[in-house]
Amino acid sequence: MRIVILSQNENVYLPQSFAKVCRQLGNEVVCIVSSPAMSTHGGALKGFLRHVRLFGVYGSAIMAWRVMLAWIKDRLKRPGPEGPFYSLAAVAGAFDIPFRKIERLKSPEFEAVLTEYAPELLISISCPQIIGKAIQNRFPLGCINVHGAPLPRYRGLMPAFWALRNGEKSTCSTVHDLTEKLDDGEILVQREVPITPQDTWDSLVRRTKAAGADILLEAIEQIRTGTVRRRPNRDEEATYYSFPTRADRQAFLAAGRRFF
Repeated sequence: MRIVILSQNENVYLPQSFAKVCRQLGNEVVCIVSSPAMSTHGGALKGFLRHVRLFGVYGSAIMAWRVMLAWIKDRLKRPGPEGPFYSLAAVAGAFDIPFRKIERLKSPEFEAVLTEYAPELLISISCPQIIGKAIQNRFPLGCINVHGAPLPRYRGLMPAFWALRNGEKSTCSTVHDLTEKLDDGEILVQREVPITPQDTWDSLVRRTKAAGADILLEAIEQIRTGTVRRRPNRDEEATYYSFPTRADRQAFLAAGRRFF
């Protein structure tokens, strides 16, 4: 099986999950492609200010320090297959996987990836761009996405925040087929992730990412062996959440939850 993974330029939460997937799949991953992070949509400054309003000054300082520290560590040492990893490029390098940075999926650069590697399966992990039908049709084994929520509930952005803000006792990680609608498509594998009173946004994101890596490997094995049993991702049961507002942040904090 020839697999391309699409994601975003993020160095805190994604690298370890990527490493787990690549370690298991070996040379089946023919290319990792990353594009600018979701926070830069609408401009880097606008994205930065939006996150400052959400996390607050203290939380934003913690996140900025983690991003900077990961950036420094990534440049000080080239890890082997056991890591630790501080960038997607480092993961690709450790497992001898080609790595490409692109600005847009509808570009000659991504077309060159498809032409050069002739992938059969596309995996989207926190991909910040819409993957249209024309691109999906290029993959004979299909296109799947990993989403940290109990689909069809909690479609959209920042599902870990919303699960905590709404007082959920558990959430899920889900692997589902990609369609042209956000977080739509039939469900291949879903795993529950309990939420504890001690959980922060940070800890829950880490645990849903880890569970997402596990069930992604499970879904790929099912595709390989032809044993997938899909189930509906019903629109009538769906809930959708966008980026939190100031009122949502206040409700999150009033519920006793913290970001870090």
